[in-house]
Amino acid sequence: MVNRWARAPLAALLVLSTALGPHATARAAPAADDLVGFDRKFREGQEQYNRGRYLDAARTWTAAADLLSETAANRDNRQAVFDYIAESYRHTLVNGAGQSVLREGLAVLDAYATGYAAAYPGEALGAQIDDVRQQLRAAVEAAEPKPVDPPPEPDRPAEPAPVVSAGTRPPDAAPALAWKGLAIGGGVVLAGGVASLGLFIGGLVRAREAERSYEDPANMCPPSDATGACAEFDRTGRSMNTLATVGLVAAPVLLGAGAAMLAIGLKRRAKAHAMVPVVGPTMVGLVWEQRF
Repeated sequence: MVNRWARAPLAALLVLSTALGPHATARAAPAADDLVGFDRKFREGQEQYNRGRYLDAARTWTAAADLLSETAANRDNRQAVFDYIAESYRHTLVNGAGQSVLREGLAVLDAYATGYAAAYPGEALGAQIDDVRQQLRAAVEAAEPKPVDPPPEPDRPAEPAPVVSAGTRPPDAAPALAWKGLAIGGGVVLAGGVASLGLFIGGLVRAREAERSYEDPANMCPPSDATGACAEFDRTGRSMNTLATVGLVAAPVLLGAGAAMLAIGLKRRAKAHAMVPVVGPTMVGLVWEQRF
């Protein structure tokens, strides 16, 4: 990972500042910049990074960047250092750092991005810094506690059943077994089965009639390649034979299903009658109840 860092811009700036002397350095950078301290902390952070102490390296490089003001003269050096800082915090994320470290890294990179946007409007921030910011933000948000749903309300106790007094009876309840729909549906399906049976018989009769007409010597129909009236006899016979086949297949199915539905409906109808007890201070009896 060390080879991917290019420290040439930093070294070049420091060497140039030393060669020009203190007067040139004072003119090139504001008085607040500490180039010597920056170079010392940068090298210290590099040693920590090489030893795998990524959090220490990130904090040391952050302190080094604070020694340079955000100006055009320091822009490249600060951006390079914050690339190193972002990479160090990315290592802490990969190594399973706690939330406090991840929040720290996100705050450092967000503060740099805000200052960069204010100093250089419209200029894009480094891709690596943006990428690490997104990774840290996603990790922090994923660890935030999710809202907990309120506990369900306790079930209300069941209301007591009403007491039946003399001369009254319980309120009507919808019958659990609806027999009318089954009876009506069974009748409809049964009628469809009868119609299919008629289709079979009618198709069979007309197919036989067409066959007799085709074979009648008076019509002189050839065994094959029929034309004219003979072709019509042939088409009629084939069509009626198809109808008879459909009726033969559908009739037993519909008749059986309709009969079963009708039988179940009539059976449920018998269960729609009930005996309701009536109890009172001066009487005991039964009420015959029929539901529809």
